[in-house]
Formats: sequence, C-alpha cells, structure tokens
Amino acid sequence: MRGTPFFCSWSGGKDSCLALQRVVAAGGEPRCLVCMLHEDGGVTRSHGLPLAFLQAQADALGVPLVTRASTWGDYERVFIEVLRELAADGVAAGVFGDIDIQEHLDWERRVAAEAGLTAVLPLWGSSRRELLDEAFAAPIEAVIVTTHAPDLDETFIGRVLSPAVVSDIAAAGADACGENGEYHTAVLHSPLFSRRVDLRIDGVRSIEEYWQAELVVEAEDLSR
Repeated sequence: MRGTPFFCSWSGGKDSCLALQRVVAAGGEPRCLVCMLHEDGGVTRSHGLPLAFLQAQADALGVPLVTRASTWGDYERVFIEVLRELAADGVAAGVFGDIDIQEHLDWERRVAAEAGLTAVLPLWGSSRRELLDEAFAAPIEAVIVTTHAPDLDETFIGRVLSPAVVSDIAAAGADACGENGEYHTAVLHSPLFSRRVDLRIDGVRSIEEYWQAELVVEAEDLSR
C-alpha cells in the first residue's frame, strides 16, 4: 500500500478507524473518507451518526469527507458513482473495515472493480482479540451509539468500549466486535486525530429492532 492513494469507507466507528490506521501505517495515502447518508442527508446509513459529527472527525483527521445520500434501493448505484469519480481523480484503492463476513467482501470487491479500483480489507481474517487489543493499545476511544435490541439492551448505549465492556458484550452472547451488527460505535479520538471530537448523548430511542442514542455534536466542534 505504500504510496497508494486510497479512500476509506467511513462509518465513523471503530472498525473503519482501525482499518484506516493500519493502511496509513503501511504507507497508504488517504485521499478522502466516503460515507453514505440516509436519504434525508442528515445521518449515516449504518450508524445513525450526524453529518456534523462525521465532518468533525474528518477535520480532526485532516482528510476530506465525501458524502452521498441514498435509499437502500439505490445505495449500490450511488456508491459506484462516487467510486468512479474518485478513480477519475487518481484514487487507486478503497479501504473497508470488514472482518470476516464473506458477503461483504464479495460486494466490496465487486463494486470497487466496477469503478476500476482495488478493494483493500486490512482487518480481514484478524481475530477479535487481536483487533480489540490493537484498538485499546492505540488507543482508539469509541462509544457505543447503537445496539441490536435482541442482542444487547439499551444499557450498553453510551458506554465507552473497554476490556470490561467487551466482557459484558461477550457475556450477553454477542460478537465482541459487533461484526454482525450487534452494536455500532462512534470514534471520539485516535492516534490519527489531531484532537478529540466531543459527542453528547441526549437520550436513547427505540427504532424497530434497535436502541439508538440521540446524539448532539458539541458546539465547539461545530464552530471549528
């Protein structure tokens, strides 16, 4: 990856952050973060994070943020359009944070190839313990913002990921990394950030089968 210009598929959570960190350490050159938004353009499709928070993360990383709004129905088409634009601008690869779900790997390779890019999955095949130990050692500070209610209850919302929290997640029978969507996080700080990004949880709401934090981006991050 040394010298390779790449985009990072950015959820705002720990896995995309760790994937970015690994590729930067290998010498890759981040051109932008790509994040897909809900069709109203206000929050992310995957984690329900506010656009203002993503922008604050991108500013802290010093990497441009590229967003597109879509429905689930036109998600793939819109995503490929973005990738083609990036390829035309000299980007050669896309970095994704999946660990071991084959369907995700196949999709990412296919859409990247359609745009003339190479899909890179730096976390692929790593053990849960290896990834979490690396995140804690970095350290990557990540707070749980969404849980899948059948797996983890609302008491996990707002907890900062730590070895103790991971033990509680495992005790509940959920995947330690949340690879199957058991939980999602928002990264507040990492070694790649120039500063911490503040996010306030102003309540918890139930949306279909999920518990989701009601999030407020702190004013100082909006003004930077």
